[in-house]
Amino acid sequence: ETMPTQWFAEIYDLRFKVYNVLQRRKRLEHEASLSREMHHDFHPHDLEHDGEAHFSKLIAKETAITETTVGRLMGSYIFFSDDYIPVQTGTAFYKALQSDGGKGTFYSLGSDVHCLFYKPAEALTMPDPQECFHALADHATMTGRRFEVGYAAAMEAFTEVLESRKEGLGGSWFSAPGESSKDAFMRRLKTSDPAYEIYAAYAAEHTERWANAKALSMDAAMKEMPEIERKYALECAEYDNVLFGINDEFAAAGKLEQEQLAKLADVGKLQAQLDSGAVVAIDGGAKVTSADALSKSVEDFEAGKDKAVDAVMATKLPALEKKK
Repeated sequence: ETMPTQWFAEIYDLRFKVYNVLQRRKRLEHEASLSREMHHDFHPHDLEHDGEAHFSKLIAKETAITETTVGRLMGSYIFFSDDYIPVQTGTAFYKALQSDGGKGTFYSLGSDVHCLFYKPAEALTMPDPQECFHALADHATMTGRRFEVGYAAAMEAFTEVLESRKEGLGGSWFSAPGESSKDAFMRRLKTSDPAYEIYAAYAAEHTERWANAKALSMDAAMKEMPEIERKYALECAEYDNVLFGINDEFAAAGKLEQEQLAKLADVGKLQAQLDSGAVVAIDGGAKVTSADALSKSVEDFEAGKDKAVDAVMATKLPALEKKK
């Protein structure tokens, strides 16, 4: 069987949109550097011979990013909690109250969960894929970072494909009408997926946790926030350790970048790179402008990374233990 003509047309339309962005960027870089040859962003030098291996690595890296992100959401039972607004900071607390003027209810899943959940008086609607990506891109920009131009174009094209599902699913793009995100995710997940048992165990534990959720008064929720925010800040710091300590893809890239920074510091060129913007470092949402501070931060991170990884690897998921 062959795909409908419309599908082919849409695929090529998206392809040309992405390459239009990549080509414009390539032309600017090519003319500015006067290089004899230059390839597109996110492409290998020899596309004909190295293209398949290169794009396989890109897909593997994106898969690793998704898995670690989902793993972090699972740590606070945020994943699948689609009827609630997760609250881990004072800012999130305030914005949750703004969603319905404080008419909703806060819930706690236990003292070991570094998150509160706010259920607005009116049910939350499933956000659109493009809306989610634009919100993420805006957040990155507001915190002094931004996506690579080609990556942003590819992600926007991907969200367009997801939005196109609405036409055949009665306005839905992820879950069927009346279906929870948990059921939709487990329905789509292949049973042959290496992580299937982990997700299944988490889904069962998630249901069990919410069955014992405790409603909090406004005053009780406010009293919980300082400790939750403190633990959340620690969690953010440890997440970087886990990300660059466990995943081979990120560990290798991180090691290479660390060596490059060390060499720049040794020859006295790191400060100049920071001043010119060739190297940008962000710490706690603020831009790092001192080469000494950056070098010390890298050394401290490397020193504490292995301890954090050992602690995380020693943690056992109760739901998986029950199945043994």
